Amino acid sequence: MRRNGFLLGLLGLLFCSAMPAHADTPDALRDAAAAALQKLDQFAVKESARVKDAARATRDLGVQLNSVAAQSAPLNDQLKNRKSELEDKIDAIEEQVQKLKVQADKLDAILRKITELMPKFMNAAANDQGIEASQHILASIVQDQTKAARLADAIAQRNSDEVGSLLRHAFEGARVQVSAMPEGQGATVNFRVGSLVHCLSANKRCRGSPSSLGKSASRDAPDTEALLKQLQSLLVAANREAAACNKRVGDLLSKLDTAQRGSAPIDVDRAADLQRLMGRLSTLQSTASQVSRDATAAMDRVVARS
Repeated sequence: MRRNGFLLGLLGLLFCSAMPAHADTPDALRDAAAAALQKLDQFAVKESARVKDAARATRDLGVQLNSVAAQSAPLNDQLKNRKSELEDKIDAIEEQVQKLKVQADKLDAILRKITELMPKFMNAAANDQGIEASQHILASIVQDQTKAARLADAIAQRNSDEVGSLLRHAFEGARVQVSAMPEGQGATVNFRVGSLVHCLSANKRCRGSPSSLGKSASRDAPDTEALLKQLQSLLVAANREAAACNKRVGDLLSKLDTAQRGSAPIDVDRAADLQRLMGRLSTLQSTASQVSRDATAAMDRVVARS
């Protein structure tokens, strides 16, 4: 009888020692959140510097586009001033006119893409609150012992809705997704805030640490970084095609200087087509200038906010 009692007592002792005390779990979660907050602050400094560098590089491309657009204005004016000569020599300059049309199409397509992308980028940048929201969420766990205890209970019950609600409560409008709460000793939770992926663990189950931090694109929110890279690429292309368009206008003017006047009457349809092309070039120059101003202003806002 005594032997059985001894064995039962020993088993009870081993069982209790294998399970962490529930009272310790909230404190361990608070410690994990404190470590996560420190990592996040360091990440935020580096991320801010990187975003500012990218925004300034994009701004420079916008300034460059404005310069290229400004160079096209006097070239377009020369075409308008020599309208009659262009019509008289339309047969001799046909090749240059067709090349200019193709180049104008290329520039137009790129400027349209930038115009469509700009509001998407600005909206994504304005709503990209992953770092700020994460800072509030982690700080609320560190500062509020009651909240840490409720969070530990919700994790223990595998109640993802309650966990998400507790985390979201710290920052209005925060996009929080609870992805995993692995079973085992100690409370562990993986969750996403915007593009930031967090792990908190009372038992160092975040890759061997109390916390971890990562970044990946979210299905529910636009990827601001990807949009900025796309905008950079388009501005590079816009500068290239705008410069090529200016060159095509210069080639046309050079050909006009040496071309012979035609003997046949002026083709009214071709003259009208030429007139439309000159109007289109003026529109493209105006659009490129506006795009450059919009890009410059947008990047100034990004730098100021970072």
